[in-house]
Amino acid sequence: MSYNPTTNAVVQLERLGKCYRIYKSPKDRLKQAIWRGSRKYYREFWALRDLSLTITRGETLGIIGRNGSGKSTLLQMICGTLTPTEGSVKTVGRVAALLELGSGFNPEFTGRENVAINAKLLGLSEKEIEDRFDQIVDFSEIGQFIDQPVKTYSSGMFVRLAFAIASHSEPDILIVDEALSVGDIAFQNKCIMRIKKLRDSGLTLIFVSHDLSTLQLICDRAIWIHEGRLKEAGDPVQVSQEYYALTTHSKPKEEQADGSIIPQQNTGMGEFIEAELDPSTNTSTESEFQLGSDLRIRFVMQTHQDIECCVFNISIYSNDGIWMIGQTSLEQGVVWQAATAGAKLAGTIELKNLCLAPGNYKVALGACSEDLSICYALSDLYLSFSIRSDHPTWGRVQHPCQWTIAEARQALLP
Repeated sequence: MSYNPTTNAVVQLERLGKCYRIYKSPKDRLKQAIWRGSRKYYREFWALRDLSLTITRGETLGIIGRNGSGKSTLLQMICGTLTPTEGSVKTVGRVAALLELGSGFNPEFTGRENVAINAKLLGLSEKEIEDRFDQIVDFSEIGQFIDQPVKTYSSGMFVRLAFAIASHSEPDILIVDEALSVGDIAFQNKCIMRIKKLRDSGLTLIFVSHDLSTLQLICDRAIWIHEGRLKEAGDPVQVSQEYYALTTHSKPKEEQADGSIIPQQNTGMGEFIEAELDPSTNTSTESEFQLGSDLRIRFVMQTHQDIECCVFNISIYSNDGIWMIGQTSLEQGVVWQAATAGAKLAGTIELKNLCLAPGNYKVALGACSEDLSICYALSDLYLSFSIRSDHPTWGRVQHPCQWTIAEARQALLP
């Protein structure tokens, strides 16, 4: 196929879809063959459907999604090893791929023989293979094992050799499906440096990984595939954070069904009648905050009995159930005075410079006696909020810190 050179596109997907026939038993498969479509003995499963995408020359595209979402199916169709059920795939130039571990290798052949076979399949001539063979072996760090059958190789050796062959074939499009996660950190660094060098020369990289940190750092754009469909595409940082937040657990509810009743424990001594995020502390949507911004929660508790001095507390959980914050007003020396039945105790809590990593969070509020022994009121995980960032993040907390460049002490010479 040919492209308009002004578009600079090397991969063009148009309404791409792949459907599989699922049979309950081998008998149903035989019946289907006999009836030749006049009857239906199977159900359809669409691994991928209605996906349109353009990838340009020199672009690094990251693909994320849960296992079974259709990522590998998409890569196989781009490579040409799988035929689409509907739509079209068009590519320009040489395509090299690292898909399943050891795919394309004959386990009985030596590493040397597999280099020759795979490089030839990627379009290299005998002269090109001979000229690049030493570079491939050096990069793979296989050493003397190059003349041993690859069935004796470890998973790491498989990956090193496969990546060395693919990257030294000078492809126009390189597809990597989780392969680099098998290697150690030193080899991963080596691969990323090689990828950057190839990308500077115009290589298009399609990169699938569950390692969101690496994906955010090396990709120009990211797409999120969910249940066979394109769910989101755009900046890799934003797409990765949305994916992490919405797949670590179910998305938090913005409010309860009736919008007023706060779910909580029945203590018989009091209950929360108001609890809300103060929108004045947020410049984004009502429940979405930027890393480093401030968050204020307003609350009101009504007593059912006379109570002694009161302390309020807050618990914040990440959506995968990790207890991230647990603090009380007592730590700041803030205590509400004793109150009679029917009284309302109001207050606010402000989290300055939010340092929780991007994700979705849920909040529970509590009220107890000053010695923390008696619980006056305790809400369920009711309030929900999200944190987002404009840059890649790691870990669960982004603690404020200060970095300083210092002069290293010189080693003493003898």
